[in-house]
Amino acid sequence: MEKDKEELWQAEDITGKLMVVQRYTGLEMVLLDNLGELRGTTPKFREENLSLLRRKRQALQKNELKTFAGLTVLPLEQNKQPWGWLVADCPQESMAEPVWCLFLELSLQLTFLLWHEGELNAMVRRHREQFLYDILYHNFASSEEVINLGKNWNMRLDKPHHVVVVEFDRPLQGNRQEQLLAELDKEWMRVLSARFVQPVLMLLRMQLVILFEDDRTPPRKQRELAEIMTDAMARIKEAFPTIPPFSVGIGRLHYSVSEICRSFQEARQALSLGRFRQPENGITCYDELGVLKLLSHIRMEELDDFAQEALGVLMEYDDANGTELLKTLEIYFQENESMPLAAERLFIHANTLRNRLKKIETVLGVELNQADVRVRFYVACQALRIVRHSM
Repeated sequence: MEKDKEELWQAEDITGKLMVVQRYTGLEMVLLDNLGELRGTTPKFREENLSLLRRKRQALQKNELKTFAGLTVLPLEQNKQPWGWLVADCPQESMAEPVWCLFLELSLQLTFLLWHEGELNAMVRRHREQFLYDILYHNFASSEEVINLGKNWNMRLDKPHHVVVVEFDRPLQGNRQEQLLAELDKEWMRVLSARFVQPVLMLLRMQLVILFEDDRTPPRKQRELAEIMTDAMARIKEAFPTIPPFSVGIGRLHYSVSEICRSFQEARQALSLGRFRQPENGITCYDELGVLKLLSHIRMEELDDFAQEALGVLMEYDDANGTELLKTLEIYFQENESMPLAAERLFIHANTLRNRLKKIETVLGVELNQADVRVRFYVACQALRIVRHSM
């Protein structure tokens, strides 16, 4: 017994420790980290059991261990902080006491290894994130110095970069939000690494910030990047179907490291204002914000006054008659004045929509076929959406 423990202590890495215990006990085992990712395994751990652990990852994270009948699943914790799970391919009842004791000893040593690795990674991550924070907020004096420092992190900051910001669309409770953001970080890295040269991801104030080096000539346009993001979002939701809805904002391409901060602010603005158009699962490019960019700089009281002045009569008519003329006008503009698309969204016939638009003209005392009139009421509808969103 003392010999096996001594060998276990002498083994320096995860695989070595697993193999020592396997040799003395015959157990086939696997080690998963706190995200359910495989960190080590003995050669004959059955693939069907590994597939079960992957499929039931959420049950693991909720410690619903009865899900794994026929396995011994031991949570690894340090000061109430979860670090992973050690799994043996037999139930605990079948283990002799010496086997169980060695299995427990292994769990303690693996917990220490995961904790120590986590501490080192956290220290490296803090330095890296401080460096990225300084880039995103332009906290540096010399671009040349930043470019040289970036080489330590394998970042080619002398190349053009896009910035993308990702955020959950609904507030989530404390630890769950952090855990889901970590999952989102991992999934985005997995999907985007196949499309871009070393994408850089960073968690910042409950948002995921992504920097892309654009190595194409000519560089990608924002719309092309949005299509890539749409495909990436679909792949992430397919791989992680229970993930809450999230939206994406895309900043413009900038050619120097000193301008990455501008792309970052543009991406955040695109994310925020894009929710006026699509509250959940939206992808918005800064270049596509149009008049919303201007309206976002106007005081809320002035926006409200403008919207009421232009649309107040229509609101009063709807309230008095139980109609939806304002909603009709908003959707008509949202669908770029397309009769078929607006009628489809309103679940009415195109002729009914034409009649409603004529009624809107009568109530407002205007003709919507005049360009300046359409612009005025389009802007008023956008202003109203911003006011509603702020309430």
